[in-house]
Amino acid sequence: MHLLVIAEEDIASPPLAALSASPEFKTIRKPNLAAARALLETGVFDACLLVVDRPDQAARDTIVGFRALVPGCPLVVAPRHGAPDDELAAYEAGADVVLVPPAGQVAFLAVFRRLAHRAAAAPGGAAGPVLPPAPRGAAPGVSAALEVLRDFSRVFSYSLDYEQFTREFVLKLREIIGAARVVIFLEPPPAGTLGASTPAAPASLTCVGAIGVPAELIACFELSRDAGLGRRVLQSGRILRLDADSAAPFLATDPRLRREFEILGCEVALPVNDRERPIGVALLGGRLTGAPFTDAELLLVYHLMEELGLAVKNSWLHRQLADNHRLFSDVLEAMTAGALVVGPDLTVQYANQALRRYLQQAGTPARRFEFADLPAPLAASLREVVERGEDTAPFLYEQPGPSPQVFRASLVPFPLPGRRPPQPALLLLEDFTQVRAAQRAEIEASNLKLIGLIARRFAHEIRNSLVPLTTHQQLFDTDYANTEFRDSLKLALGRETSRIQRFTEQMLFLAQTESGATDTQPLDDLLRNSFARSRDFLGRESAVLELRSEVANAIVRCHRPSLTHALQEIFLNGLQSAGEPPTVSVAVAAETMPDGRPGVSVRIHDSGRGFAPDVAPRATDPFFTTRNTGVGLGLTVAKRVIEAHAGRLELHPREQPDDPDLVIHLPLNP
Repeated sequence: MHLLVIAEEDIASPPLAALSASPEFKTIRKPNLAAARALLETGVFDACLLVVDRPDQAARDTIVGFRALVPGCPLVVAPRHGAPDDELAAYEAGADVVLVPPAGQVAFLAVFRRLAHRAAAAPGGAAGPVLPPAPRGAAPGVSAALEVLRDFSRVFSYSLDYEQFTREFVLKLREIIGAARVVIFLEPPPAGTLGASTPAAPASLTCVGAIGVPAELIACFELSRDAGLGRRVLQSGRILRLDADSAAPFLATDPRLRREFEILGCEVALPVNDRERPIGVALLGGRLTGAPFTDAELLLVYHLMEELGLAVKNSWLHRQLADNHRLFSDVLEAMTAGALVVGPDLTVQYANQALRRYLQQAGTPARRFEFADLPAPLAASLREVVERGEDTAPFLYEQPGPSPQVFRASLVPFPLPGRRPPQPALLLLEDFTQVRAAQRAEIEASNLKLIGLIARRFAHEIRNSLVPLTTHQQLFDTDYANTEFRDSLKLALGRETSRIQRFTEQMLFLAQTESGATDTQPLDDLLRNSFARSRDFLGRESAVLELRSEVANAIVRCHRPSLTHALQEIFLNGLQSAGEPPTVSVAVAAETMPDGRPGVSVRIHDSGRGFAPDVAPRATDPFFTTRNTGVGLGLTVAKRVIEAHAGRLELHPREQPDDPDLVIHLPLNP
C-alpha cells in the first residue's frame, strides 16, 4: 500500500513509527500539502495520513484543500491533542477517519490494513493518472520488432541463472541467424564470496550452452586458455574465421586450431567478454542455408556476445551476493547472541532465533519480527544509531518478567558508501544473566572474605591490648598495695589505651573521603611533631631525627590532625624496623607538581634494612603486614591521607645504601 504522510516533523510516536517501519506500507513523508501536491496529482497513493497538533482552523483548511485535490483518496487525520468538537470539525471538513489520542499501534495498523484491503478489492484499484488510449493498429515494422522483443524476453526469466540463460540465448541466436551449430564456452564462476581475494584465471573453459553438437562430445570437451582456440581468441579479442585469409598464419603455426574447429564442426570463433576482460569463447557453424556470414552480421553477434558476457557477470555477482547473504545469515543464526539487522527505514531485515528466544517470541517463528516488537529502551537506542550512523557504547538491558534477564546490548552501524544517515544497523544481545549472577556471587564472596580478614585482624589487635590489662585485673585485689604493681598497671593502661587510640584513629582517617584542608602549617614543624609522637608511642627515647631542608619556610595547606597522623604512621614504620641507635633521615627538596604548582619532595630513610623488593609494591595494601603485631593499616592510611592532600606516596626498595625508603610529594601553599 502506498501511503502519503503529511507531517511537519519526523514521525516519533510508537504507533506512527510502527506504521512507517511496517513492510506492508510504502511510506513517503512531506511537510505540508503544498509540498505533496505534485505527488498527489499522479494518483499513486492509496491513502493519506495527516498528522497535526490539533484539528484547528489551519488543519481544517488543509483537509479541505486535500479533498479538493484528490476527492477519492482516503484521508486519516491523527491529532496529537484535541477535544470531541475538534474531532467533529475534522469529519465535517472531509476527513474519512480521525484517530484521536490515545489511539495505539493496533488501531493505526488496523485502520490502514482495512483501507489497503478496500483499495485492492475495488474495481480498477486506486485512482491513477489517465493514460492515452493505445492505437488500434500498428505498422508492420513495429509489429515485427515487438514479436522479436517478445520472443527474446523469455531469456529474462533466467537472468539469475547464467547457465540456463546462456542455453536460452543459444536457442534464440540460432533461430535468428540460422546457424547450424552454436557452442558457448565460459570460464567457471568465481569461487568464494564477494570481497574475497581475486583468484587466478581458470586454465580451461567449459561448455555452458550448445545446439547442434552431440551431448557426448560436449561432456568431454573443453577449451584451454593456454593453447588452441581458447588462447588465440582470448588473447587477440578478435573474431576468428576458419576460411578467412587472416586466419591462415595461425592455422599453419598451430594445428590445434583447425583440429578444434573440425571436432566441433564450427567455422567462426568469437570472444565473449564483459567489457573488462574475456570470459569465454562462442563458436558458430555454417548457416543452415549454406550461405556465409557477412561481416556486419558477425559484428552484431560480437556485440550480442558482449551483452551476454555482461549478463553472465551479473549472474555471477548475484550468486556471490546470495552466497554472502546466506553465509551472513548462517553466521548470525549460529550465534548464541541475539542478532537483529534493520534497514535505514527501520524495517527488520533479519532476526535470528536467539533474539526471538531472548525476547520471548521463539514460539512464533512464522510471524515476521517487526521493529515495533522491540522493547522501548532497545528500540530508542537502535533508532538513534540508525539516524546518526555513529557507534555507541554497549549497555546493559534488563528484560522484565518473573525471572528477569540481563542482556548486554551492542549497536553497530553499517555505513553505506556515499550515503548519509539514516544507515542500516546491527543489534547484538548477549545473555549476561549468568555473568551478572557470577559477578554478584564473586563480590559477595570477596566481601565475606574481606569481612573475615578484618574480623581476624581486629580481634587479634584488641586481644593483644587486652592481655596485659586482663593480667593486671586478675592481680588487682592481691597486689594493688604493691607500689611496683601500681606502676606496672599505670604503664600498661597508658600503653594499651594509646594502642587502641591509634587503631581507632586509623579507622576514622581511612573512612574520610575529603581532607578538609583548612590549615596552613610549616612542614618542618609537622615533621618534628609527628616524629616526636612516634618516638613517644614506641618508647624509644634514643630515636634521632636528622632533618635537612633545602626549602626555607616551606608551608603546606592541610588538615593538621590527619596529615600529622599520616606522617606519624610513616615514622612509626621506620622506627619499628630501625636498629640501634634508631635514626630516621629526612631530606626536603623543592620540586614542581604534575599540574605545574610548586611543591616539595620529602625523602625518608631509616637505619633499618628498608623494604624488600617483593614487599614494597604491597606495603600500602590494606591489612598487609610483615610483623606479628598491628593490623597492617598504617601505610594504607598514610597513603590515603597524602593523596587527599593532592600529594603522592612512593615506596622503593633500596638499590644503594643511602637510597630513600619512602618519598612524599606535597604541593606548597600558594
